[in-house]
Amino acid sequence: MKIRAWAVVALVLLFGLAACASDEAPAAPLSDQAPALPLSDEGSISPPPPDEDYTHPGLSDAEAAGLLSLEQVDDYPLYTMHHYAAYDYEEYEASAPIESRVLIDALDGNQETWGCSLFVTFADLDARVFGRNFDWRFSPALLLFTDPADGYASAAMVDITYLGFDGDQAENLTTKPLSDLMGLLDAPYIPFDGLNEAGLVIGMAAVPPGHVPVDPNKDTIGSLGAIRVVLDKAATVEEALELLFSYNIDFEGGPPLHYLIADAGGDAALVEYYQEEIHVIRSVTNWHQATNFITAAVDSPKGQSPRYDAMSAELEANQGVLDVAGALSLLERVAQPDTQWSVVYSANSGEVRVAMGRDYEQVYSFELEMMEG
Repeated sequence: MKIRAWAVVALVLLFGLAACASDEAPAAPLSDQAPALPLSDEGSISPPPPDEDYTHPGLSDAEAAGLLSLEQVDDYPLYTMHHYAAYDYEEYEASAPIESRVLIDALDGNQETWGCSLFVTFADLDARVFGRNFDWRFSPALLLFTDPADGYASAAMVDITYLGFDGDQAENLTTKPLSDLMGLLDAPYIPFDGLNEAGLVIGMAAVPPGHVPVDPNKDTIGSLGAIRVVLDKAATVEEALELLFSYNIDFEGGPPLHYLIADAGGDAALVEYYQEEIHVIRSVTNWHQATNFITAAVDSPKGQSPRYDAMSAELEANQGVLDVAGALSLLERVAQPDTQWSVVYSANSGEVRVAMGRDYEQVYSFELEMMEG
């Protein structure tokens, strides 16, 4: 399998998202610093071509190629990067648990800062969109492209604060020596939402503690590592559920989460951990959604969250039919002052649109090559 060519499209200016889609600028070429490299049979990157020099002290060719692919596309900032090196979440978790090194201190005790909004529409199976606002403290972001030898290629958003890049440290990373960027090599392990080439999309939102079930016969995985495993290994909601059910999910180092998942066949599910049970809430409409309450803990989701109610009203009015521009418009309407990024994944075309820091007049468009069939 070869790394796929992901076309990075130039800045898109979107005006009047609720009324019509904008015209896009022509596709810009990928950075010539890190061309696509072939994968070896073992899942690691083969040596680069003879005319390419990726020699950097302390880095493999694949690691250096990935860091050299880093591009800055927005000053908030937003970066893109292609991760070429092999990675193994379970091995990483065993040697350096995510909970102790990445998400510790993520909670500040103020539940008001929790504000993520997620929805998926699938009334038209040829135009399925997954929208998500990530609401949190200042979160410089990385749109990361991966293509593991034994899994699905994916595009995922990562908050690089948890990789050591916060405040001034997150600025102008492309001008820094590779030795200062080593933390980005751990980006595959902490996706916050993403789309894979099979059309499987997943995102999370923080919720109050729900008493997570623990099975001593299961391995334990971190709350963001669960998203990585799903992106890499699942093509359908059922496969994603099977994977999530096979692990204990450890939320100890960060806020408890629930996960909204959708697939290419029009299936969607909200996975929650409540009263020591795993709850799967299926949609009974042509859309599904989530904010920051445990759906399994309430008699009715109506009235639990103004953002949830606003999304419900819009999705019901459209009967689950939204294009990418309409999805961004809905995300803008439910955005909060601390919305860090708004992302829309098109599960059919592989298009990914991102707006940073509620700047909906500057929306960036990228593309993940989808599987045929």
